[in-house]
Amino acid sequence: MSKSLVISLVVFSIVWIIIILRLVRNGKLSIKYSMIWLFVSLVLLIVGVFPKLMDLISNFFGFLTISNLVIGIILTLLLLLTLVLTMIVTNQKSQINNLIQEVSMLKKDK
Repeated sequence: MSKSLVISLVVFSIVWIIIILRLVRNGKLSIKYSMIWLFVSLVLLIVGVFPKLMDLISNFFGFLTISNLVIGIILTLLLLLTLVLTMIVTNQKSQINNLIQEVSMLKKDK
């Protein structure tokens, strides 16, 4: 893995972790939802800090270059993040439907 890629991953991960922690501290992001973002950032940080591990994984999966593996990891994490956010939206939609039904029933009783 090239030095510039390692430095970029480490710097990006650290900056991203700082941004997430500031959002949590300012109350703009809940701790519950920040965990998935912190997980993604920590995975990227581990990839940057341990480039030899990436060599082993890259060879195991048959990637020609480590940068392709890093892109694959990033895409996989983005898909995971999309799935988690979709689950959250689905849960909130169900809660909204329940609230609408409860409010309708209360209005009908008046």
